[in-house]
Amino acid sequence: MSRHTDLDRTRHAERTPGTVTEPESDPALADDPTAGNNLDKIRDILFGAQVRDHERRFTKLETQLLAEAAQLRQDLKERFAALEQYIRTEVEQVTGRLSTEEQGRTSAVGALTTELHTLAGVLQQTAGQLREQSEQAYRDLRDQLQHRAASITDEFTQHQATLSARLEQAVQQLSHQKTDRAALATLLHELSQRLSDDQPPQQA
Repeated sequence: MSRHTDLDRTRHAERTPGTVTEPESDPALADDPTAGNNLDKIRDILFGAQVRDHERRFTKLETQLLAEAAQLRQDLKERFAALEQYIRTEVEQVTGRLSTEEQGRTSAVGALTTELHTLAGVLQQTAGQLREQSEQAYRDLRDQLQHRAASITDEFTQHQATLSARLEQAVQQLSHQKTDRAALATLLHELSQRLSDDQPPQQA
C-alpha cells in the first residue's frame, strides 16, 4: 500500500509544477503559434529535467512493483503448490493408513471367520462322534441287558426245572412212604387178627 501511495505522490508531483507555474492563458498568445512553441521550450527548460527524473523514477518504481508483484505471484504460486503437495501427501498418508487399517481389520475378520468355521466344523464333528458313541453305547448296553435278561431267564428256567424235579422227587418219596405205612398198618392188623385167632382159650 505504501508503494501505491508513493506512486500517487509521484504522479501528483508531476502534475503539480505544470499546474502551479503554468501562466494564465492569454488570448493573444493562443493565436500566435510561435508564442506557444516558446512557452513549451520555456516549460521544458524549467521543468524538463525534473519531469524526466520523475519519469525515470516512475518507470523504475513501476518496474520494481511489477517485479515484486511477479515475485509475489511466484511466491504465492510456490506456497500454494507446496500447500497443495502437503495436503495431497497428508491425504495420501491418511488414506494409506485407513487402507492399511481396513486391510488389517478385513484380515482379522477373515481369520476370525475362518476360525469360527473351523470351530463349527470341529464342534459338528465332535457332536457326530458323541452321537455315534452314545448310540453305540446304547446299543451295547441294550445288547448287554438283553444278554443278561436271557441269561437270567435261562438260569431261572434251570432253577425252576431243578426245583420242579426236586419237588416231584419229594412227592414221590412221600407217596412211597405213605404206601409203606398203609401196608405196614394192614400187615400189623392182619398179624393182630392172626394172633387173636391163634390165642388159646382162658381157663375158668
